[in-house]
Amino acid sequence: MTSPHPSELRDADRHDALDGDAFVARQRRARERAAQLASFYRRYPSRTGPLHEVAAASIALARFAGRSEAYHAIGEGLMPTNAAGEPRTPSWAAYIASHVEQHPDDVREEWWLVAHLEDMEAVRAAGWVDVFADEREQHTHDPVWALLEDHIAVTLGTRVHDREALSGQLAVETAIATSLNGVVTRQARTAVRLLRTYAAASARALLFGGPVVEGGRPSDRALVLQLVRSTLRLGLVGRTWRLGVRRRARGAERQGQAWSLIPHLREVLGEETAKLHPTVVRLFERMDTFEMSARVHLESKLGLPVLARFATVLLGQGMYESHLEDVPARFRLFKRDDGSIHFVREFWCEDAVRVFDSDFVVRKVDGHAELVEVFQDLRVGARMRTEVLADGGLSMTVIGLWVRGLYRRPGPFVVCFTTRPTDDGQLHVLGEMRLQPANAIQRFWYTRVLRLPDRPGFIEYTAVPTKPSEAS
Repeated sequence: MTSPHPSELRDADRHDALDGDAFVARQRRARERAAQLASFYRRYPSRTGPLHEVAAASIALARFAGRSEAYHAIGEGLMPTNAAGEPRTPSWAAYIASHVEQHPDDVREEWWLVAHLEDMEAVRAAGWVDVFADEREQHTHDPVWALLEDHIAVTLGTRVHDREALSGQLAVETAIATSLNGVVTRQARTAVRLLRTYAAASARALLFGGPVVEGGRPSDRALVLQLVRSTLRLGLVGRTWRLGVRRRARGAERQGQAWSLIPHLREVLGEETAKLHPTVVRLFERMDTFEMSARVHLESKLGLPVLARFATVLLGQGMYESHLEDVPARFRLFKRDDGSIHFVREFWCEDAVRVFDSDFVVRKVDGHAELVEVFQDLRVGARMRTEVLADGGLSMTVIGLWVRGLYRRPGPFVVCFTTRPTDDGQLHVLGEMRLQPANAIQRFWYTRVLRLPDRPGFIEYTAVPTKPSEAS
Protein backbone atom coordinates (compact mmCIF):
# COMPACT_ATOMS: atom_id res chain seq x y z
CA MET A 1 0.00 0.00 0.00
CA THR A 2 1.24 3.47 -0.83
CA SER A 3 1.81 5.80 2.08
CA PRO A 4 -1.40 7.42 3.38
CA HIS A 5 -2.03 10.99 2.32
CA PRO A 6 -2.08 13.40 5.28
CA SER A 7 -5.77 14.07 4.64
CA GLU A 8 -6.48 10.34 4.94
CA LEU A 9 -4.74 10.21 8.32
CA ARG A 10 -6.71 13.25 9.46
CA ASP A 11 -9.85 11.44 8.37
CA ALA A 12 -8.79 8.43 10.45
CA ASP A 13 -8.20 10.66 13.48
CA ARG A 14 -11.61 12.27 13.03
CA HIS A 15 -13.15 8.79 13.28
CA ASP A 16 -11.11 7.90 16.41
CA ALA A 17 -9.08 5.20 14.65
CA LEU A 18 -6.55 3.51 16.95
CA ASP A 19 -4.48 2.36 13.97
CA GLY A 20 -4.52 5.04 11.30
CA ASP A 21 -2.73 2.98 8.65
CA ALA A 22 -5.13 0.05 9.04
CA PHE A 23 -8.10 2.42 8.92
CA VAL A 24 -6.82 3.97 5.69
CA ALA A 25 -6.15 0.56 4.09
CA ARG A 26 -9.63 -0.70 4.87
CA GLN A 27 -11.26 2.55 3.79
CA ARG A 28 -9.40 2.52 0.48
CA ARG A 29 -10.61 -0.99 -0.18
CA ALA A 30 -14.19 0.04 0.72
CA ARG A 31 -14.02 2.70 -1.98
CA GLU A 32 -12.64 0.18 -4.45
CA ARG A 33 -15.47 -2.24 -3.67
CA ALA A 34 -18.07 0.46 -4.30
CA ALA A 35 -16.50 1.31 -7.66
CA GLN A 36 -16.09 -2.38 -8.52
CA LEU A 37 -19.77 -3.05 -7.84
CA ALA A 38 -20.87 -0.07 -9.93
CA SER A 39 -18.79 -1.37 -12.85
CA PHE A 40 -20.02 -4.94 -12.35
CA TYR A 41 -23.70 -4.02 -12.37
CA ARG A 42 -23.30 -1.76 -15.38
CA ARG A 43 -22.04 -4.79 -17.26
CA TYR A 44 -24.24 -7.44 -15.61
CA PRO A 45 -27.36 -5.64 -14.31
CA SER A 46 -29.61 -7.16 -11.68
CA ARG A 47 -32.92 -6.05 -10.22
CA THR A 48 -31.57 -6.62 -6.72
CA GLY A 49 -28.15 -5.17 -7.49
CA PRO A 50 -29.09 -1.62 -6.39
CA LEU A 51 -29.41 -2.91 -2.82
CA HIS A 52 -25.84 -4.16 -3.06
CA GLU A 53 -24.59 -0.83 -4.42
CA VAL A 54 -26.49 1.23 -1.83
CA ALA A 55 -24.92 -0.80 0.99
CA ALA A 56 -21.38 -0.52 -0.41
CA ALA A 57 -21.59 3.23 -1.04
CA SER A 58 -23.17 3.88 2.37
CA ILE A 59 -20.50 1.88 4.20
CA ALA A 60 -17.71 3.69 2.37
CA LEU A 61 -19.24 7.11 3.03
CA ALA A 62 -19.87 6.44 6.73
CA ARG A 63 -16.38 4.89 7.19
CA PHE A 64 -17.89 1.74 8.71
CA ALA A 65 -15.37 -0.60 7.06
CA GLY A 66 -12.52 1.72 8.08
CA ARG A 67 -13.56 1.39 11.70
CA SER A 68 -14.29 -2.35 11.75
CA GLU A 69 -12.14 -5.25 10.56
CA ALA A 70 -15.28 -7.41 10.54
CA TYR A 71 -17.08 -4.96 8.23
CA HIS A 72 -14.10 -5.05 5.88
CA ALA A 73 -14.08 -8.86 5.78
CA ILE A 74 -17.84 -9.09 5.31
CA GLY A 75 -17.64 -6.60 2.44
CA GLU A 76 -14.96 -8.73 0.77
CA GLY A 77 -17.02 -11.88 1.28
CA LEU A 78 -20.08 -10.40 -0.43
CA MET A 79 -18.32 -9.28 -3.61
CA PRO A 80 -19.29 -11.02 -6.87
CA THR A 81 -15.75 -10.75 -8.24
CA ASN A 82 -12.25 -10.55 -6.82
CA ALA A 83 -9.89 -7.60 -7.24
CA ALA A 84 -8.88 -8.94 -10.67
CA GLY A 85 -12.50 -8.91 -11.84
CA GLU A 86 -12.88 -12.70 -11.86
CA PRO A 87 -16.01 -14.36 -10.40
CA ARG A 88 -15.39 -15.40 -6.80
CA THR A 89 -17.64 -18.47 -6.77
CA PRO A 90 -19.16 -20.93 -9.27
CA SER A 91 -22.59 -19.36 -8.69
CA TRP A 92 -21.31 -15.89 -9.58
CA ALA A 93 -19.70 -17.44 -12.67
CA ALA A 94 -23.12 -18.94 -13.55
CA TYR A 95 -24.74 -15.51 -13.05
CA ILE A 96 -22.25 -13.93 -15.46
CA ALA A 97 -22.73 -16.81 -17.92
CA SER A 98 -26.50 -16.28 -17.83
CA HIS A 99 -25.88 -12.73 -19.08
CA VAL A 100 -23.41 -13.84 -21.74
CA GLU A 101 -25.84 -16.51 -22.94
CA GLN A 102 -28.71 -13.96 -22.84
CA HIS A 103 -30.98 -15.89 -20.52
CA PRO A 104 -34.27 -14.20 -19.50
CA ASP A 105 -34.23 -11.74 -16.61
CA ASP A 106 -35.92 -14.08 -14.11
CA VAL A 107 -33.33 -16.79 -14.74
CA ARG A 108 -30.45 -14.35 -14.29
CA GLU A 109 -32.06 -12.99 -11.12
CA GLU A 110 -32.35 -16.48 -9.67
CA TRP A 111 -28.61 -17.03 -10.19
CA TRP A 112 -27.89 -13.69 -8.50
CA LEU A 113 -29.99 -14.66 -5.50
CA VAL A 114 -28.33 -18.09 -5.19
CA ALA A 115 -24.85 -16.54 -5.41
CA HIS A 116 -25.64 -13.81 -2.88
CA LEU A 117 -27.31 -16.18 -0.40
CA GLU A 118 -24.31 -18.50 -0.61
CA ASP A 119 -22.03 -15.56 0.18
CA MET A 120 -24.20 -14.60 3.15
CA GLU A 121 -24.00 -18.12 4.54
CA ALA A 122 -20.23 -18.24 3.98
CA VAL A 123 -19.79 -14.96 5.87
CA ARG A 124 -21.80 -16.28 8.79
CA ALA A 125 -19.99 -19.64 8.73
CA ALA A 126 -16.63 -17.84 8.81
CA GLY A 127 -17.64 -16.23 12.09
CA TRP A 128 -17.39 -12.60 11.03
CA VAL A 129 -20.71 -11.69 12.63
CA ASP A 130 -19.33 -13.00 15.94
CA VAL A 131 -16.09 -11.06 15.38
CA PHE A 132 -18.14 -7.90 14.95
CA ALA A 133 -20.02 -8.67 18.18
CA ASP A 134 -16.64 -8.81 19.98
CA GLU A 135 -15.62 -5.49 18.41
CA ARG A 136 -18.91 -3.97 19.50
CA GLU A 137 -18.30 -5.10 23.09
CA GLN A 138 -15.10 -3.06 23.10
CA HIS A 139 -17.06 0.08 22.11
CA THR A 140 -20.16 -0.32 24.27
CA HIS A 141 -20.61 3.39 24.91
CA ASP A 142 -19.68 4.62 21.42
CA PRO A 143 -22.85 5.77 19.57
CA VAL A 144 -21.15 5.29 16.18
CA TRP A 145 -20.65 1.60 16.89
CA ALA A 146 -24.34 1.40 17.72
CA LEU A 147 -24.95 2.55 14.15
CA LEU A 148 -22.63 -0.16 12.83
CA GLU A 149 -24.67 -2.64 14.83
CA ASP A 150 -27.89 -1.28 13.30
CA HIS A 151 -26.54 -1.72 9.79
CA ILE A 152 -25.37 -5.30 10.45
CA ALA A 153 -28.74 -6.13 11.99
CA VAL A 154 -30.55 -4.84 8.89
CA THR A 155 -28.33 -6.55 6.32
CA LEU A 156 -27.51 -9.84 8.03
CA GLY A 157 -29.83 -10.09 11.02
CA THR A 158 -32.96 -10.14 8.83
CA ARG A 159 -31.68 -12.98 6.60
CA VAL A 160 -33.34 -15.71 8.63
CA HIS A 161 -34.36 -17.90 5.67
CA ASP A 162 -31.14 -17.94 3.62
CA ARG A 163 -30.09 -21.40 4.80
CA GLU A 164 -33.55 -22.81 4.09
CA ALA A 165 -33.42 -21.36 0.56
CA LEU A 166 -30.01 -22.86 -0.19
CA SER A 167 -31.12 -26.27 1.11
CA GLY A 168 -34.24 -26.07 -1.07
CA GLN A 169 -36.81 -25.69 1.67
CA LEU A 170 -38.21 -22.59 -0.06
CA ALA A 171 -37.61 -20.53 -3.18
CA VAL A 172 -34.64 -18.15 -3.15
CA GLU A 173 -37.00 -15.35 -4.19
CA THR A 174 -39.07 -16.08 -1.09
CA ALA A 175 -35.98 -15.82 1.11
CA ILE A 176 -35.11 -12.38 -0.25
CA ALA A 177 -38.77 -11.26 -0.03
CA THR A 178 -38.91 -12.31 3.62
CA SER A 179 -35.64 -10.51 4.29
CA LEU A 180 -36.93 -7.35 2.65
CA ASN A 181 -40.01 -7.50 4.86
CA GLY A 182 -37.69 -7.79 7.85
CA VAL A 183 -35.64 -4.84 6.65
CA VAL A 184 -38.74 -2.66 6.43
CA THR A 185 -39.87 -3.71 9.91
CA ARG A 186 -36.48 -3.12 11.49
CA GLN A 187 -35.87 0.11 9.59
CA ALA A 188 -39.12 1.44 10.99
CA ARG A 189 -37.39 1.31 14.38
CA THR A 190 -33.83 2.30 13.46
CA ALA A 191 -34.24 4.31 10.25
CA VAL A 192 -34.05 7.77 11.78
CA ARG A 193 -30.69 7.19 13.46
CA LEU A 194 -29.11 5.25 10.58
CA LEU A 195 -30.39 7.41 7.74
CA ARG A 196 -29.40 10.55 9.61
CA THR A 197 -25.83 9.23 9.67
CA TYR A 198 -25.83 8.52 5.93
CA ALA A 199 -27.38 11.91 5.20
CA ALA A 200 -24.80 13.69 7.37
CA ALA A 201 -21.94 11.81 5.68
CA SER A 202 -23.36 12.69 2.25
CA ALA A 203 -23.80 16.37 3.17
CA ARG A 204 -20.24 16.58 4.52
CA ALA A 205 -18.94 14.96 1.32
CA LEU A 206 -20.77 17.46 -0.87
CA LEU A 207 -19.63 20.45 1.20
CA PHE A 208 -16.05 19.52 2.02
CA GLY A 209 -15.19 16.74 -0.44
CA GLY A 210 -13.45 14.40 2.02
CA PRO A 211 -9.81 13.29 1.97
CA VAL A 212 -7.61 13.26 -1.11
CA VAL A 213 -8.24 10.01 -2.99
CA GLU A 214 -5.67 8.52 -5.33
CA GLY A 215 -5.35 5.42 -7.48
CA GLY A 216 -8.62 5.86 -9.35
CA ARG A 217 -10.72 5.27 -6.24
CA PRO A 218 -14.03 7.17 -6.00
CA SER A 219 -14.04 10.35 -3.94
CA ASP A 220 -16.67 11.05 -1.31
CA ARG A 221 -18.66 13.11 -3.81
CA ALA A 222 -18.53 10.25 -6.33
CA LEU A 223 -19.80 7.91 -3.63
CA VAL A 224 -22.73 10.24 -2.95
CA LEU A 225 -23.59 10.23 -6.65
CA GLN A 226 -23.45 6.43 -6.72
CA LEU A 227 -25.64 6.27 -3.62
CA VAL A 228 -28.26 8.55 -5.20
CA ARG A 229 -28.25 6.65 -8.50
CA SER A 230 -28.60 3.28 -6.75
CA THR A 231 -31.35 4.54 -4.45
CA LEU A 232 -33.37 5.73 -7.45
CA ARG A 233 -33.20 2.20 -8.89
CA LEU A 234 -34.40 0.42 -5.75
CA GLY A 235 -37.90 0.14 -7.23
CA LEU A 236 -36.57 -2.69 -9.42
CA VAL A 237 -36.36 -4.89 -6.33
CA GLY A 238 -40.18 -4.95 -6.20
CA ARG A 239 -40.36 -7.49 -9.04
CA THR A 240 -38.17 -9.93 -7.10
CA TRP A 241 -40.19 -9.34 -3.94
CA ARG A 242 -43.45 -10.11 -5.76
CA LEU A 243 -41.95 -13.31 -7.20
CA GLY A 244 -40.88 -14.34 -3.72
CA VAL A 245 -44.33 -13.80 -2.26
CA ARG A 246 -45.95 -15.78 -5.08
CA ARG A 247 -43.47 -18.68 -4.88
CA ARG A 248 -43.73 -19.02 -1.11
CA ALA A 249 -46.35 -21.77 -1.56
CA ARG A 250 -44.35 -23.88 -4.00
CA GLY A 251 -42.74 -26.04 -1.34
CA ALA A 252 -39.21 -27.42 -1.06
CA GLU A 253 -36.77 -27.96 -3.90
CA ARG A 254 -33.79 -30.22 -3.27
CA GLN A 255 -30.73 -28.42 -4.65
CA GLY A 256 -28.55 -30.90 -6.59
CA GLN A 257 -30.79 -33.88 -5.70
CA ALA A 258 -34.35 -33.25 -6.94
CA TRP A 259 -37.61 -34.81 -5.85
CA SER A 260 -39.07 -37.81 -7.65
CA LEU A 261 -42.46 -38.59 -9.17
CA ILE A 262 -41.69 -42.31 -9.28
CA PRO A 263 -43.32 -43.05 -5.87
CA HIS A 264 -46.55 -41.49 -7.17
CA LEU A 265 -46.33 -43.56 -10.36
CA ARG A 266 -45.67 -46.76 -8.40
CA GLU A 267 -48.73 -46.06 -6.29
CA VAL A 268 -50.86 -45.66 -9.42
CA LEU A 269 -49.28 -48.21 -11.79
CA GLY A 270 -48.26 -50.89 -9.32
CA GLU A 271 -46.25 -53.69 -10.96
CA GLU A 272 -46.63 -52.00 -14.36
CA THR A 273 -44.00 -49.48 -13.25
CA ALA A 274 -41.30 -52.10 -13.94
CA LYS A 275 -42.21 -51.99 -17.65
CA LEU A 276 -41.22 -48.33 -18.03
CA HIS A 277 -38.14 -47.67 -20.16
CA PRO A 278 -35.07 -46.80 -18.02
CA THR A 279 -34.77 -43.35 -19.59
CA VAL A 280 -38.42 -42.62 -18.83
CA VAL A 281 -37.85 -43.73 -15.24
CA ARG A 282 -34.83 -41.45 -15.05
CA LEU A 283 -36.85 -38.45 -16.23
CA PHE A 284 -39.47 -38.86 -13.52
CA GLU A 285 -36.81 -39.78 -10.97
CA ARG A 286 -34.33 -36.98 -11.69
CA MET A 287 -35.71 -34.26 -13.95
CA ASP A 288 -32.68 -32.10 -13.17
CA THR A 289 -30.47 -34.53 -15.15
CA PHE A 290 -32.13 -33.62 -18.46
CA GLU A 291 -31.72 -30.68 -20.79
CA MET A 292 -35.11 -29.69 -22.14
CA SER A 293 -36.29 -27.80 -25.19
CA ALA A 294 -39.84 -27.15 -26.34
CA ARG A 295 -41.95 -25.88 -29.18
CA VAL A 296 -45.67 -25.18 -29.28
CA HIS A 297 -48.10 -25.22 -32.19
CA LEU A 298 -51.50 -23.54 -32.02
CA GLU A 299 -54.08 -23.95 -34.76
CA SER A 300 -54.79 -20.66 -36.54
CA LYS A 301 -58.54 -21.24 -36.93
CA LEU A 302 -60.91 -19.17 -34.80
CA GLY A 303 -58.06 -16.97 -33.67
CA LEU A 304 -56.96 -19.61 -31.15
CA PRO A 305 -53.38 -18.28 -30.81
CA VAL A 306 -54.79 -14.87 -29.87
CA LEU A 307 -57.09 -16.47 -27.29
CA ALA A 308 -54.24 -18.59 -25.96
CA ARG A 309 -52.03 -15.54 -25.59
CA PHE A 310 -54.79 -13.63 -23.82
CA ALA A 311 -55.34 -16.51 -21.38
CA THR A 312 -51.61 -16.79 -20.76
CA VAL A 313 -51.23 -13.10 -19.98
CA LEU A 314 -54.35 -13.17 -17.82
CA LEU A 315 -53.27 -16.20 -15.77
CA GLY A 316 -49.51 -15.68 -15.86
CA GLN A 317 -48.91 -19.28 -16.99
CA GLY A 318 -47.94 -21.20 -20.10
CA MET A 319 -46.07 -20.68 -23.35
CA TYR A 320 -47.81 -19.26 -26.42
CA GLU A 321 -44.88 -18.26 -28.69
CA SER A 322 -45.65 -20.68 -31.52
CA HIS A 323 -43.18 -18.91 -33.81
CA LEU A 324 -40.21 -20.03 -31.68
CA GLU A 325 -38.37 -23.31 -32.20
CA ASP A 326 -36.37 -25.28 -29.63
CA VAL A 327 -37.16 -22.98 -26.73
CA PRO A 328 -34.94 -23.82 -23.71
CA ALA A 329 -37.09 -25.26 -20.94
CA ARG A 330 -36.68 -26.52 -17.41
CA PHE A 331 -38.75 -28.94 -15.33
CA ARG A 332 -38.62 -28.45 -11.56
CA LEU A 333 -40.24 -30.42 -8.75
CA PHE A 334 -41.05 -29.06 -5.29
CA LYS A 335 -42.42 -31.09 -2.40
CA ARG A 336 -44.91 -29.73 0.11
CA ASP A 337 -45.41 -30.78 3.71
CA ASP A 338 -48.58 -32.71 2.78
CA GLY A 339 -46.58 -34.94 0.39
CA SER A 340 -47.93 -33.39 -2.82
CA ILE A 341 -45.50 -32.61 -5.63
CA HIS A 342 -45.54 -29.13 -7.17
CA PHE A 343 -44.51 -29.29 -10.83
CA VAL A 344 -43.09 -26.18 -12.50
CA ARG A 345 -42.37 -25.90 -16.21
CA GLU A 346 -40.29 -22.91 -17.26
CA PHE A 347 -39.88 -21.79 -20.87
CA TRP A 348 -37.11 -19.31 -21.70
CA CYS A 349 -38.84 -17.43 -24.51
CA GLU A 350 -36.33 -14.85 -25.66
CA ASP A 351 -36.54 -12.08 -23.00
CA ALA A 352 -39.35 -13.66 -20.95
CA VAL A 353 -39.80 -16.73 -18.79
CA ARG A 354 -43.18 -18.42 -19.21
CA VAL A 355 -44.12 -20.49 -16.16
CA PHE A 356 -46.74 -23.18 -15.81
CA ASP A 357 -47.50 -24.47 -12.28
CA SER A 358 -49.49 -27.47 -11.13
CA ASP A 359 -49.60 -30.02 -8.30
CA PHE A 360 -49.47 -33.79 -8.61
CA VAL A 361 -51.34 -35.80 -5.99
CA VAL A 362 -52.63 -39.37 -5.77
CA ARG A 363 -56.33 -39.76 -4.95
CA LYS A 364 -58.53 -42.78 -4.47
CA VAL A 365 -61.26 -42.70 -7.14
CA ASP A 366 -63.77 -45.58 -7.28
CA GLY A 367 -61.44 -47.60 -5.07
CA HIS A 368 -58.39 -47.14 -7.32
CA ALA A 369 -55.35 -44.90 -6.90
CA GLU A 370 -55.26 -42.32 -9.68
CA LEU A 371 -52.94 -39.46 -10.49
CA VAL A 372 -54.55 -36.02 -10.32
CA GLU A 373 -52.99 -32.79 -11.60
CA VAL A 374 -54.29 -29.80 -9.65
CA PHE A 375 -54.19 -26.22 -10.95
CA GLN A 376 -54.48 -24.12 -7.81
CA ASP A 377 -54.94 -20.79 -9.58
CA LEU A 378 -57.89 -22.15 -11.57
CA ARG A 379 -59.28 -24.35 -8.78
CA VAL A 380 -59.34 -27.22 -11.28
CA GLY A 381 -58.22 -30.82 -10.78
CA ALA A 382 -57.54 -33.10 -13.76
CA ARG A 383 -58.13 -36.84 -13.22
CA MET A 384 -55.69 -38.85 -15.34
CA ARG A 385 -55.64 -42.31 -16.83
CA THR A 386 -52.00 -43.34 -16.52
CA GLU A 387 -50.74 -46.20 -18.72
CA VAL A 388 -47.45 -47.81 -19.70
CA LEU A 389 -47.03 -47.96 -23.49
CA ALA A 390 -45.64 -50.90 -25.48
CA ASP A 391 -42.26 -49.19 -26.01
CA GLY A 392 -41.85 -48.44 -22.30
CA GLY A 393 -43.24 -44.95 -22.61
CA LEU A 394 -45.85 -43.36 -20.38
CA SER A 395 -49.25 -41.97 -21.31
CA MET A 396 -51.30 -39.60 -19.15
CA THR A 397 -54.79 -38.75 -20.44
CA VAL A 398 -57.26 -36.42 -18.75
CA ILE A 399 -60.51 -38.37 -18.29
CA GLY A 400 -62.31 -36.10 -15.83
CA LEU A 401 -62.24 -32.66 -14.24
CA TRP A 402 -63.06 -31.26 -10.84
CA VAL A 403 -64.04 -27.64 -11.42
CA ARG A 404 -64.47 -25.78 -8.14
CA GLY A 405 -65.38 -29.06 -6.48
CA LEU A 406 -67.84 -30.28 -9.14
CA TYR A 407 -66.91 -33.29 -11.28
CA ARG A 408 -67.50 -33.35 -15.04
CA ARG A 409 -66.26 -35.08 -18.17
CA PRO A 410 -63.59 -33.16 -20.11
CA GLY A 411 -65.30 -33.06 -23.54
CA PRO A 412 -65.34 -32.06 -26.26
CA PHE A 413 -61.52 -31.80 -26.06
CA VAL A 414 -59.24 -34.36 -24.46
CA VAL A 415 -55.70 -33.59 -23.32
CA CYS A 416 -53.08 -36.33 -23.47
CA PHE A 417 -49.37 -36.36 -22.62
CA THR A 418 -47.07 -39.14 -23.83
CA THR A 419 -43.42 -39.63 -22.92
CA ARG A 420 -41.56 -41.96 -25.28
CA PRO A 421 -37.93 -43.05 -25.63
CA THR A 422 -36.17 -42.41 -28.94
CA ASP A 423 -33.50 -44.48 -30.69
CA ASP A 424 -30.77 -41.93 -29.86
CA GLY A 425 -31.29 -42.18 -26.08
CA GLN A 426 -33.41 -39.07 -25.78
CA LEU A 427 -37.06 -38.66 -24.82
CA HIS A 428 -39.90 -37.17 -26.85
CA VAL A 429 -42.72 -35.68 -24.78
CA LEU A 430 -45.89 -34.74 -26.63
CA GLY A 431 -48.81 -32.91 -25.06
CA GLU A 432 -51.78 -32.48 -27.36
CA MET A 433 -55.39 -31.39 -27.23
CA ARG A 434 -57.66 -33.48 -29.43
CA LEU A 435 -61.29 -33.03 -30.40
CA GLN A 436 -63.21 -36.07 -29.13
CA PRO A 437 -67.01 -35.68 -29.53
CA ALA A 438 -69.15 -38.20 -27.66
CA ASN A 439 -71.31 -39.10 -30.70
CA ALA A 440 -71.94 -38.39 -34.39
CA ILE A 441 -74.27 -35.48 -33.69
CA GLN A 442 -71.65 -33.74 -31.56
CA ARG A 443 -68.99 -34.40 -34.23
CA PHE A 444 -71.17 -32.80 -36.91
CA TRP A 445 -71.84 -29.81 -34.67
CA TYR A 446 -68.21 -29.23 -33.67
CA THR A 447 -66.52 -29.97 -36.99
CA ARG A 448 -69.08 -28.89 -39.61
CA VAL A 449 -70.99 -26.10 -37.88
CA LEU A 450 -68.38 -24.63 -35.52
CA ARG A 451 -65.49 -25.82 -37.71
CA LEU A 452 -63.29 -26.68 -34.76
CA PRO A 453 -60.01 -28.38 -35.71
CA ASP A 454 -59.36 -32.00 -34.69
CA ARG A 455 -56.18 -30.92 -32.92
CA PRO A 456 -56.26 -27.25 -31.80
CA GLY A 457 -52.72 -27.36 -30.50
CA PHE A 458 -49.84 -29.35 -29.11
CA ILE A 459 -46.55 -28.86 -27.34
CA GLU A 460 -43.46 -30.98 -27.90
CA TYR A 461 -40.48 -31.43 -25.61
CA THR A 462 -37.13 -32.99 -26.33
CA ALA A 463 -35.38 -34.27 -23.20
CA VAL A 464 -31.65 -34.95 -23.49
CA PRO A 465 -29.81 -36.68 -20.61
CA THR A 466 -26.98 -34.44 -19.41
CA LYS A 467 -25.29 -36.30 -16.54
CA PRO A 468 -25.42 -39.69 -14.87
CA SER A 469 -28.45 -40.31 -12.73
CA GLU A 470 -27.93 -40.47 -9.01
CA ALA A 471 -30.08 -41.92 -6.30
CA SER A 472 -32.38 -39.44 -4.69
